[in-house]
Amino acid sequence: MHIKQTDHTTILSYWGKADEKYVGTQTWHPLAYHSLDVAACGQALLRQQPTWLENLSRLAGMDVCVLEPWFIFLLAVHDLGKFSNGFQTLPKNPFGYIAKVAYDVRHDTLGYALAMEFLPQWLKAPELAERGGGLLRLWVAAVTGHHGRPPINQNLAALVERQFPAETARHDAAKFVFTMRRLLLPADWAFPARTEGQLDRYKQSSWLVSGLAVLADWLGSNTFWFKYRDPDKTLEQYWHDIALPMAQVAVKESGLAGALPASEATFGSLFPHIESPTPLQVWANEVPISPKPQLFVLEELTGGGKTEAALTLAARLMATGCGRGVYFALPTMATADAMFDRIEKKPKGADQETWKRFFVSADPSLVLAHSAAKVRQKLDALQRRDAGYDKQNEDASASQLSSAWLADSRKKALLADFGIGTIDQALLSVMPLRHQSLRLLGLSTKVLVVDEVHACDCYMGELLSRLLCFHAALGGSAILLSATLPSDQRARLLAAFAEGAGYKIIPPEKYDYPLATHFHASGLDEKPISARKEASRKVSVQPLADLDTVFQRLHTSIERGDCAVWVRNTIVDAVSAWATWNTDHPDNPATLFHARFALCDRLEIGKRIHEDFGPVSTPDSRRSKLVIATQVIEQSLDVDFDDMVSDLAPIDLIVQRAGRLQRHKRNAEGSPSETEERGGAALGVLMPEPINDAKNAWFKRLLPKAAKVYPDHGKLWLTTRWLDEHKSFDLTVQARDMIETVYGAYGYEQTPAALQEVTAKAEGACKADQGIARSNVLSFNQGYDPTSNEWPEEDNYTDITTRLGEKTVRLRLAKLIDGKLAPWASTGTHLDWALSELTVARYLVGKESARHAGLLELVRQNMIDEGRHCLIVPLEDCGSDWRGWAMNAQDEEVRVIYSPVAGLSIEKGKAIDESDL
Repeated sequence: MHIKQTDHTTILSYWGKADEKYVGTQTWHPLAYHSLDVAACGQALLRQQPTWLENLSRLAGMDVCVLEPWFIFLLAVHDLGKFSNGFQTLPKNPFGYIAKVAYDVRHDTLGYALAMEFLPQWLKAPELAERGGGLLRLWVAAVTGHHGRPPINQNLAALVERQFPAETARHDAAKFVFTMRRLLLPADWAFPARTEGQLDRYKQSSWLVSGLAVLADWLGSNTFWFKYRDPDKTLEQYWHDIALPMAQVAVKESGLAGALPASEATFGSLFPHIESPTPLQVWANEVPISPKPQLFVLEELTGGGKTEAALTLAARLMATGCGRGVYFALPTMATADAMFDRIEKKPKGADQETWKRFFVSADPSLVLAHSAAKVRQKLDALQRRDAGYDKQNEDASASQLSSAWLADSRKKALLADFGIGTIDQALLSVMPLRHQSLRLLGLSTKVLVVDEVHACDCYMGELLSRLLCFHAALGGSAILLSATLPSDQRARLLAAFAEGAGYKIIPPEKYDYPLATHFHASGLDEKPISARKEASRKVSVQPLADLDTVFQRLHTSIERGDCAVWVRNTIVDAVSAWATWNTDHPDNPATLFHARFALCDRLEIGKRIHEDFGPVSTPDSRRSKLVIATQVIEQSLDVDFDDMVSDLAPIDLIVQRAGRLQRHKRNAEGSPSETEERGGAALGVLMPEPINDAKNAWFKRLLPKAAKVYPDHGKLWLTTRWLDEHKSFDLTVQARDMIETVYGAYGYEQTPAALQEVTAKAEGACKADQGIARSNVLSFNQGYDPTSNEWPEEDNYTDITTRLGEKTVRLRLAKLIDGKLAPWASTGTHLDWALSELTVARYLVGKESARHAGLLELVRQNMIDEGRHCLIVPLEDCGSDWRGWAMNAQDEEVRVIYSPVAGLSIEKGKAIDESDL
């Protein structure tokens, strides 16, 4: 290959970025310049977020003075693979070169191969080549694998020989490395001598190295900051005059500079508007904080102040150096959205929002994952980007990914000073999926708060255990919240954290409730907490035998002027009940709330429910209103209904749902009051009778679609027996008994024989799910290693998910108007496509219809992420709803029906919709 010569060195003739549609006179950016852009961003990130450098130094066992220049140098050589003949002669190359070597291996793997073969020689450090280059491998893999996964460990010598001719590409790559060595490494710099355990330390530190490499590459690839330019400066001039100053700007404007935590934090300083803290909040304000990673588990009733207690602990941890931010993980998008509203709001009489008191910096960042409508981006969508290089062998370019990332709050929430989102966003950081290391990097300096821990099923519980192990190993602390946590689950989570932190595993002993557990380097402290007197209330339970009885009860409540909610176990059941009610009560229709709404509509419905039934709701907003919802309403939503009916669910979920029944004190008219005057909370439960000789169809006969959602019908039977025997409950004294009766060791023996078989099958499935989870997560000690078997082939990525259950797809709804497609959401911002998304089971919608293939291809070109990893469904206005076509998993064409009041439904096809998604 003959590289076009310039007035400067041959090195500057290699292109690194190119886009024929780039806005500007130059359509390409020199590879050497881009390499320095990325290295400069890495240096700016470490200096503006010094905790990352400190953690890297601790994990790698390297002095900061040795580590920092080494890391910056590695970033400068992250794209060595682009020196290859195959890359430089890609069809989109700016010089019109004709390919003589197939570009059949991606540039990340090519760079890894070249560095492993020649970097020890070029650095004059032969020790790096010893034992197959083991000491070097993790460092090189972490930076060359900057597109989100480790490079492939192929036949390195053969690759280099074919793609890097000695007299041209290899010679110039070597010259570039020599130049970077002189520019970025001190003259007396030497790689640390081999020590015992050194390789293991490098493996552990490689997770952070990889995350920083991804982040630096995204920033350094964004043409908003790093414009394409002619090769008109020497590399030294470019480094000092362009790359370093612009990297400072990029890190700051992207919101990644990091805020300084407040040096002191107390419950009173965080929540001055709360005059009488709960016992749990008092404990959180006084418990001694250890200087090393620690885990708190707070078990308390709904309304016991867990959120404020957790935030107090988080702020105190940050003030003592155990974190520089917070990530608050919740079970669903709806609960995350509600928490965001709660955190963002300025309390009455306060001078600023609560979350800002965690920091002393003037401009900390608060980001909510998923609810894109509420994310205030500091930059507009960045459309200027270089094109993807080769669709067959390359992912989207780093410029495209950077632009998408700046508009995608899901990843950014983990890097924000205060992030709020679903637990899924955190769990992805320990799974072999693209950019997991970026998520892990963001979490590494955060206090991780996980709410509603009991909502994790067997699969997610195993993922959470691995997340706690990773988080502790990286020096992080965590706080887990639950109203109803079985004791064996608490023990497993404590053991996982201990493994990561390197602490002795100490089994918990106390069964008191409420209970605060504090696990730290010096041991395990379990503190029984006094329940608030105000929390002591009796909830009576009324069994309801059939749907007619439920409708009659709700009719009576609405006629009386009360507000009510019916919590159903599946979307299909909720929609069916909603349609029946509205047919019978056309003058007083119910509100439907479930997960199968476009995000913009789901946010609007959630906002309206909170306004109508939240803490400050009025009698007029509440009177004679009915909500029919799925599980999305049961967790972390601060709403309060006069009456409630629930489909039978496991007892911990019954407790959660009951937490939304007369949650706040009100007078008889429904106004907020100092005393409760509504006559006592009464919960209706649609459930079969707990007969002693129950058969295996005992639950399915009454709620057939829910039978798959909650497959352990033995535990459902134990739930009905407890409720039937006690007729009521007071959680302040009975919560632990309720949970342990159903989930404890002796429940199985008391279950009817036919249901024991169902339970045994469910428990076997649970163990199988845990096994799948263990195979779907990464090993911390393995490191970001291209020789690892933990990273699947690309085609298998879709089989790795944070929620096992049904496999899902992400839909984007589009309106078909006058032959053009527009996003369903119409805010007029670049977030409209994100706000038009929803998730459905893959068996219901598996492919796009071919009816509008041309329009779909065209509209993808205008999406920031080009519509990757989602399906677009064009919808036409049909009066009362919008309708379109798609294909299900059996390749049958199905009718997709959408309404902003009913959500999405599927007609035709043989698949039966039994999903709770």
